Amino acid sequence: MVDKLVRVMTTDGIFRAIAVDMTEMMQVVGQYHAASSLGQIVLGRALAGGLLLASAVLKGTERLAMTIDGGGPIGKIVVEASAQGHVRGYVENPTLMLPKLADGTEDVAAAVGTNGFLTVTKEMGDGMVPFTGQVQLATGLIGDDITYYMAKSEQIPSAVALMVNVAPELSKVMAAGGFIVSALPDASESDLVKIEQKLAHFPPLAQILTDRHEPIDLMMELFGTQLVKELDVMNVKIYPELTKQDYMSMLMTLPMSELRAMVQEDHGLEIVDHFTGKVINFTEAELQALLTRLSAQQVD
Repeated sequence: MVDKLVRVMTTDGIFRAIAVDMTEMMQVVGQYHAASSLGQIVLGRALAGGLLLASAVLKGTERLAMTIDGGGPIGKIVVEASAQGHVRGYVENPTLMLPKLADGTEDVAAAVGTNGFLTVTKEMGDGMVPFTGQVQLATGLIGDDITYYMAKSEQIPSAVALMVNVAPELSKVMAAGGFIVSALPDASESDLVKIEQKLAHFPPLAQILTDRHEPIDLMMELFGTQLVKELDVMNVKIYPELTKQDYMSMLMTLPMSELRAMVQEDHGLEIVDHFTGKVINFTEAELQALLTRLSAQQVD
């Protein structure tokens, strides 16, 4: 099983769509954060949504940061994604548990809340000023909120469906992914009505991805085998973890006065990586060695 994203277009040129399966990734990410079933579902939807959004609106080496802050008990949700299929993210309270809904599903909307905004900042590269778009949260279900963002901020009528299927008895993600469907300029009002009807009666994403883990199957289920033209496929993966050496390089950019304070007042430094939950420690001796090194460089 390899996590991948597929881009397609309908052969009639009316719709463009992107689908992703990221089950393996979510099995790793859930372990990073020791997340509850609810935490895994919220984070997984956000990661899948970030990947789909990045693939829909970015190109080349561009990347984006998506923040969802609805005032709910899950806290702020942060996702970074690139046009090249890299993603990472976290929620502030990944271990959150809430009473389930009447149908036995997790209450994602209550966890996320709607008293806030979905914010997307796109880094376009080449010295260009980052572009930021923001919309009020519509439902707190994440897929609906990205749909609203696409219509209001990107001016692209779209529909987003996201899913994370967790086996509670195993605390394991069995399937995770989703799709985004966008109307192209030739789409008529009747075309939009037809696709809305299809989406309203679409079978559960979990059923399709759990069985086969092939995102193209989502598109064939939606449009029919004969109407799907595959444009390209790429693997998707978590951004590489930052190493202790990476953090050392960041520390070297700080003013020496801050480093001295870490040595003299804190006697060391503890860094918690929000994306992985891992802790990186720098001892007083390591920070003093860094200060000595920086002092020597300034003398040179």
